[in-house]
Amino acid sequence: MSSSRFYLCAVPQLAWNQADNPFDVDLVRFVEDALGCERRIAKEVNLENEFSRYTLTCQRLEQEVARSGHIRQANNFQEFQQVLQAGQFPAQAMHPGYLALLSRTQETPGWERLGSSFYPPDTIGQHRHAFKLWSEQQELSETPVVWQRLAFLEWVENANCGLVELQTGFQPFSVQHQEQLTQYGYAATETDDGGFVEIPEFETTGIAVEFFGTKGRKQHLANILRKQIREALQSGEAVTFGNQAPHDVITQVLHEFVFVPSEMTVRPISLRVAYTDGSEATPFPLFCLPQLDSNIVPSENLLRVALMSMRHLELDPEIDFCWFRNREVSRTRTLAETDQFCFDTTLEQLKDSLQSGDLTIQIFHTGFEPAVIGFYRGVVKVLLDMQKQTSLSLNVIPYYFRGENDYQTGSLWG
Repeated sequence: MSSSRFYLCAVPQLAWNQADNPFDVDLVRFVEDALGCERRIAKEVNLENEFSRYTLTCQRLEQEVARSGHIRQANNFQEFQQVLQAGQFPAQAMHPGYLALLSRTQETPGWERLGSSFYPPDTIGQHRHAFKLWSEQQELSETPVVWQRLAFLEWVENANCGLVELQTGFQPFSVQHQEQLTQYGYAATETDDGGFVEIPEFETTGIAVEFFGTKGRKQHLANILRKQIREALQSGEAVTFGNQAPHDVITQVLHEFVFVPSEMTVRPISLRVAYTDGSEATPFPLFCLPQLDSNIVPSENLLRVALMSMRHLELDPEIDFCWFRNREVSRTRTLAETDQFCFDTTLEQLKDSLQSGDLTIQIFHTGFEPAVIGFYRGVVKVLLDMQKQTSLSLNVIPYYFRGENDYQTGSLWG
């Protein structure tokens, strides 16, 4: 549930050449070990052990830099030079699209070390040219994130430094960072009229907030997630799901951000969604639906479904069917791909189910965040489409397992 941040960090040549250096960072042993792993991996020698060793070595190298205490933000070439002259490591927070760019490099593994997390000084020039050529071949050369990376690589090369890429939250988001995003043509919350979406500070009262009580672990996690979503919307970064907030907290908090109170204006905005495996999913639409009366009468077309099969077998006598099959959801793929599968499946099944008229779904949660987020993104998409194309109604009521066949009713999506 943390925000993913990537930084490019320039490290002076002296730190790469000898372990005993004024910066007190020992990169030499980690670089030699990692490059050795790369050579053996290219020969497909003992791959499982080499990949594990390589991952650990790169992590140690990145930690050596991140913990050095020398990293300083540099948003232009003048600042870059000033930081270097002060004996520090110039760093730049990457454009929010950098994670997506990294995923594209996996399509051409091993090509000029594309996708690596470190580049010694004597390889920077060759890598910069290779990255420029690759971005042109991929038709990405005009994207802000590519401009930003090429500019920083040129600064690094001219200063005879090496480069280490860090995925970390070591620096807080700042006004300078926002100015940098604008400089590279990206404003995450910008509207068509050039203004910024007002992200409301939700009151600490109301059914949605009180759902988890006024205190306790889940209320604490809900408050953290609310804060992270607001910060992510302001910065244009992704919120990473899967390592803290459970599925019921995610569902209730997303509901708060999707449905706009009647006295407020619907002004849609997208939240970038990432998962703990590093993959990024389709953004989740927020502030896009009007909040309706929760006291609905279920339609005659009522479905009682479990979110996923083989999770809570005691539900079988109480439900009509399972929305997702465990075997299909659990196939080997990234979590973002699983999210997309669940989203696509939800769209297809809701379309079929609505052919019988107004629809009410009682959905019994069975966990697994990509399935939950993919499902509710599909629900929101259908609700938005229905506003334009049909007079039908769709109401989805979540139910959360509380032990001994007891389920708690969640907030209405409809």
